[in-house]
Amino acid sequence: MAITNKELTKKKATAKLILEAKGLDFDEWLAQKYDEVFSENEEIIQKALKSFKEQTNRFPSSV
Repeated sequence: MAITNKELTKKKATAKLILEAKGLDFDEWLAQKYDEVFSENEEIIQKALKSFKEQTNRFPSSV
């Protein structure tokens, strides 16, 4: 089930308060979480980019 905007807003506000209480910046923390997702899925990302490159080379654009 998808999270509602109201629930997401509440979670974000609570997380911000917790992080601020710990002396952490929410945006920096969030950027770190994004980096963790990228690192954990590096193999998938590399495969997708390789596939995209192969498809692009197979069907070059006319531009």
